[in-house]
Amino acid sequence: MIKKWLLSNLIGVGITIFVLITTFGLVFSLVNKNKITTRPNNVQFRQGPGRQYKSTAALKRGTNLIILKKTRGWYQVRRTDNEKIGWVAGWVAESNALRTATAISESTIILDPGHGGKPGQEYNGLSGDNGSSSANGKFFEKTYTLRTARHIRNALQEQGARVFMTRDKDVLIPLLHIPRLAEKYQADAQISIHFDHAGNENGATSASGVSQYYYHQNGKPLTTALNSALNDLPIGNRGMDKAQYVVLDRVSRPATLLELGYINNPSNFKYIRTAKYQKDVSKLIVRGLTSYFNQNTEMK
Repeated sequence: MIKKWLLSNLIGVGITIFVLITTFGLVFSLVNKNKITTRPNNVQFRQGPGRQYKSTAALKRGTNLIILKKTRGWYQVRRTDNEKIGWVAGWVAESNALRTATAISESTIILDPGHGGKPGQEYNGLSGDNGSSSANGKFFEKTYTLRTARHIRNALQEQGARVFMTRDKDVLIPLLHIPRLAEKYQADAQISIHFDHAGNENGATSASGVSQYYYHQNGKPLTTALNSALNDLPIGNRGMDKAQYVVLDRVSRPATLLELGYINNPSNFKYIRTAKYQKDVSKLIVRGLTSYFNQNTEMK
């Protein structure tokens, strides 16, 4: 009798089973959607959504958390082991690359490769800008700011930092738009990358070396840390100074502008154009930022 009923209602039974399985799957998915397990060790459990908040614990790898809220990449979570509520940096807690989180891992950094776009082509109503050129006029600043920024990004991401770039291709970002990214994500550092130029537009100069600039007082410690790190470059360090550049003036977050050598000094340019120099710059910037964040980040 039951067999006969099953055969006569096979389609209905199949639909019912399908609906039950689908419903169970959806419920299971929803329940687990807001659950994460920390992947690195030393994930900081903070009182608010940012490095500046007090850390109350360092979570070990494998700690189970329930996400209650998300703000700018930070997660408000509840621990399943003791029901305590706090905040973790989402990109740190879920990182597959990190073994152990550090102060720099929690940082959000904006990289701003200077200039960009093709002259004569409009970007938000402005013409593209090559920046300064080499002594022979064949090579442009915009090319090397972007290449260098990409190396810096890669080096920072290896440390677990969250990195955004104002541009990642040959386009122009209006100066007044550049600080928007730092404000949106409440960045811990905005770093503008440039190469210096002296003398005639298409002439050579004997001026040499790197230099660093800040404007607001909150950018001075950041610039000081990078100034110290960049002493190890082969072309010398001209030092740091205060300057009212738009990208430094119009941002409330800690910001610095780096001039990483004179593009129209043939001796400097031999370094600037190489991937080795760009990678060396990246390593030194990571060193400087590591020192900077270690000094002003509370860790458990």
